[in-house]
Amino acid sequence: MIADKDISLTFMKGMEVLEAFEHAATPLTIPELSRSTGINRSVTRRLVLTLVQLGYLLETNRAYTPSPRVLRLASGYLKERQFGRTVQPVMAAYSKRLGDAISLAVRDGADAIYVAYSPGDPALITSGFNIGSRLPLTATAIGRVLLAFSDPAEIEGILAEPSAAFTTTTKTDPNDIRTDLAAVRARGFAHVTGEYEPGVSSIAVPVLGPDTMAKAALGIVGPAARFEKKEICAGKAALLSECAETLGSFV
Repeated sequence: MIADKDISLTFMKGMEVLEAFEHAATPLTIPELSRSTGINRSVTRRLVLTLVQLGYLLETNRAYTPSPRVLRLASGYLKERQFGRTVQPVMAAYSKRLGDAISLAVRDGADAIYVAYSPGDPALITSGFNIGSRLPLTATAIGRVLLAFSDPAEIEGILAEPSAAFTTTTKTDPNDIRTDLAAVRARGFAHVTGEYEPGVSSIAVPVLGPDTMAKAALGIVGPAARFEKKEICAGKAALLSECAETLGSFV
């Protein structure tokens, strides 16, 4: 645990301001950012102007949007793991074999965050998510795989918090989710239908580390009707697992 005296609270608040843009569909004003982050308006103003000066935010008519420079913050992570040279080509090859777009996600707190994506065939219908998109751990296949193959204490920590209901069929009872996580571990993949989006089904497998914990997860998404048959789901999960083994040393 890092002591408070070793932390820059100003820098932390600046990152909170940047993160406030994550789900913003339109430019945000300083008052909106202040309300979103809970940071005093005058402090928010100084933070925003600093981020503008550094090139991370752009200003138009007193409203702000992230600039392309924010992508630098992720470039080191992607470059170290050779995403462009090794991960992306492998995902593209398996995406064509599957006939589905493949997403690679890692865990970030109570969310799964996409770090790579391959449509394989440009004609494939995509899920509408892209790199940087976040999904809840408890209501999606890619999230449940990351959670199922996590440390038991971490699982209980996530389940101790209330789970949001995104549809009428979303599992929110901790015991129901525990039961599903046990099934995921037993069969090696997650299959979730209609819990995050009505009529949408997803299948995901873990990318395991030497400790058999999930370093990442691979998933596909499509209309529920495509994944109704167990043999089809099992076949797609098997190919995804093959892809996960290939990526294991890179991710």
